[in-house]
Amino acid sequence: MGLSETQQKIVEAGKREFLAKGFKSASLRAIVREAGFTQGAFYGYYQSKADLFDAIVSPAADGLLDQFRKAQEAHFDLIPEGRAAFSRRLSTEYLDAFLDFVYDNFDAFKLVLCCSEGTRYETYVHDLVELDVERTQRFYEELRQAGRLEGEVSIELHHMITSAYFTAVFETVVHDMERDKAKRYVAELAQFFNSGWEGLLRFS
Repeated sequence: MGLSETQQKIVEAGKREFLAKGFKSASLRAIVREAGFTQGAFYGYYQSKADLFDAIVSPAADGLLDQFRKAQEAHFDLIPEGRAAFSRRLSTEYLDAFLDFVYDNFDAFKLVLCCSEGTRYETYVHDLVELDVERTQRFYEELRQAGRLEGEVSIELHHMITSAYFTAVFETVVHDMERDKAKRYVAELAQFFNSGWEGLLRFS
């Protein structure tokens, strides 16, 4: 179901206010005034400023998390097929699709990455890193048990590398990079990090 005209005006005003001032400094009174409604009208749709912020960003932010979880599971299908060596290429292909999704929802991710302090999204990148490390460690363990993994990486180093990678990818949004430039940048970034991983761990 789409938004009502009133909701749409509130959402657009909220988005502008949050982008300009961040969640913590944004004024609910200013949002309502710009939208042209009373605070009573606002509370007919949203319970709080946080509820409005969540409504603006959650479809995109939670949607990317869902896509990410599904992509992670796809790697496990490679193990019984004997195609684990394809894993890094698959990750790069998924990353390209993820980046398109991010740019299709650019304002929402700009809010998450730059304006979300004080909301449940302020640890978004950290949460993605934790999810990736946990599932990748499980992937490595299954490969090791199958005799298809050579090399060792500590959990601490794994976390550091993954954090650096995710932070670098999202810098495209933080710095308002054009989509085409961002895709070239991220493709080069993936090549760089994949080369590093291949020096540490080898799949078969």
